[in-house]
Amino acid sequence: MKIVIDPSISYVINGRLRMYRKDFLSVCGPVLSFPRNTILSRSGEETGRLFYLLDGIVKVYTTNPSGHLRILGYHQKDSLFALDCLCPGETALVNTQSVTAVKVLPATTAQLRAVQQRQPGFWEDLSRYYCSLLRLMCFDAESNSVCDTAARLATFLCLFQRHNESEHHLNSGKICLTQEELASAVNASRIQIARICADFRQRGLIACSRGAITILDSEGLLRMSHYQKET
Repeated sequence: MKIVIDPSISYVINGRLRMYRKDFLSVCGPVLSFPRNTILSRSGEETGRLFYLLDGIVKVYTTNPSGHLRILGYHQKDSLFALDCLCPGETALVNTQSVTAVKVLPATTAQLRAVQQRQPGFWEDLSRYYCSLLRLMCFDAESNSVCDTAARLATFLCLFQRHNESEHHLNSGKICLTQEELASAVNASRIQIARICADFRQRGLIACSRGAITILDSEGLLRMSHYQKET
């Protein structure tokens, strides 16, 4: 039987609300542009608004008191982030930061209701979108609880490659993340990731270059993931 990772899981959220892009452009605004590395919402603070991402990449992460950064996922265009705004009076639990220059539409709950008035199916799709983020968080929590670091890294790389393939990237095997970013994504130290990458390289699973990893054997990497189901 073929081994696959749950196809509903992705660490990169994009395009899932594309059908409402024109509605957000009509009821929200103005369009805001931010340079890379801009903090768009911060843990412990009330956001007061969420954002519809028109263009660019945003990372979602948390930090501990010692400054260790833990990446939870990435947003690309036509997705919503800083969803803490959906719970008025509650502070954010995570940080969101632009990875590239971004263009966003700030949105309030009142404006979400305006989108719903224009498109009656919006609340259902928004609920489904929110649930997909919760599934990712549950998947990530379980992976960190039951898998060793090598398995977590293999899983993350497999999921990232699948996203690239779904977006028809010309070089779908290449993942442009540094070892430090990979360490943050799988809750490990950079030294651990360097050792595991060296092992994966010796096995012929990946090739490493500055700021990027290229997957050479996706099936072999999938077998290393351990977090899988059979179909």
